[in-house]
Amino acid sequence: EVNAFVRNLLPEVTRKEGVKEEYIEEFCSKVLGKDVFNPTGKPENVPGGFIIRGEGKVKPIDGKDYGDLLIDALDKKMAKTSLAGKIQAYYILDPTPASGEEIMNEEDEQPLILVTNADISPTTNALVKPGVTFLGLASICIFALGSFSFNEEMMNQLSQTPEGFDGLYDLSLPLALAILSTQLVHEAGHLIFALKEGINVGLPTLVPGIQFGLSGSITPIKSSPKNIKALFDFSIAGPLFGMLASVILLYNGLEITAFMDLEAREQLPSIPVETLRISALGGGAIEYLLGDGLLNSPNPAADLIKLHPYAIAGFGGLVTNALSLLPIGNTDGGRIAVAFFGRSFARVAQGFFILSLAFAGLFGADQTNVLLCYAIFTQFWQKEPEVPCRNEVDELDAVRGFIAIATSVVVFLILTPMN
Repeated sequence: EVNAFVRNLLPEVTRKEGVKEEYIEEFCSKVLGKDVFNPTGKPENVPGGFIIRGEGKVKPIDGKDYGDLLIDALDKKMAKTSLAGKIQAYYILDPTPASGEEIMNEEDEQPLILVTNADISPTTNALVKPGVTFLGLASICIFALGSFSFNEEMMNQLSQTPEGFDGLYDLSLPLALAILSTQLVHEAGHLIFALKEGINVGLPTLVPGIQFGLSGSITPIKSSPKNIKALFDFSIAGPLFGMLASVILLYNGLEITAFMDLEAREQLPSIPVETLRISALGGGAIEYLLGDGLLNSPNPAADLIKLHPYAIAGFGGLVTNALSLLPIGNTDGGRIAVAFFGRSFARVAQGFFILSLAFAGLFGADQTNVLLCYAIFTQFWQKEPEVPCRNEVDELDAVRGFIAIATSVVVFLILTPMN
């Protein structure tokens, strides 16, 4: 039971290679002690390493998180031993299940030291990521071409030109590039904060999607963030950057659409009304700028609306970035949930949201199956919890908490369908 509980809270990469007994013995004898962390019991073997219960003895410093001071002290002592580069220590909340008595006495999830192998970077077949990214790029192109092919008037015009449908590729290029740009801005947000916080990340993998060309991207974390604040900043930066870029594209695209003459508008790509109605915020913006009631259609699945490529890319970017913020596995939202709630409650939240997305898709609340497809995607690709931070005990500050709550409200508005 204990091993199964720990496996659910910590990712598989922490179990790539176990910690040798001689390593943990040297760690206890040469690193731990009354000046850093005083053990109150013997090391306990858990999947992937050992946990050591005890009490931190590092002197607190005003303005600095205690866990960061403790980890710094442990690293300094470990650097003087033969353990450097072989194991890694974390200050986390107890990952083992609590007894009823511990819960009653509020003694569950006590801070302790987790020791794992130093290498916790995720490993993937060398051909998988490039292959999936290629499919993602192909998916963007197919979506862009499909959006223009919905425009029957334009397709008829192209069929009568000497070039035929070859001109469709030139027309589709701005939409494809605009869709890709929202994801690149998303990744730029991650990269900026990865460099700032010293987090080693892998190359992003573009994941194909049915509704908007992309389901998002996967950016693996290859080294442990210093603390949950660093994890939070890294995780939320990508979606916020991406949503800002999407809003700019959406507004510019709608403004261009609104002031186009009728002949130019007939050359625009088309998108089903049903797709635009999946977002109260995005759909509301479209009706506000192009006309109230525009999306009220008796047959939303069949009726189409012509929009500038920027508007379509911006709308899709809003939805995909909002989806990435749902608290599931090692998605950006899953990472934020770990930072905000802790690992145990984040796991509960993941189960609730997966069931909610599946329920919405299976019982008609999600007509386009955007939510259901995302739930399936995350269960295949991102269901694992994120790698542990070096310090997961000290909580987020009030400012980050406010940002998390405000972002949750925006995500709710984006992913709530129009009435």
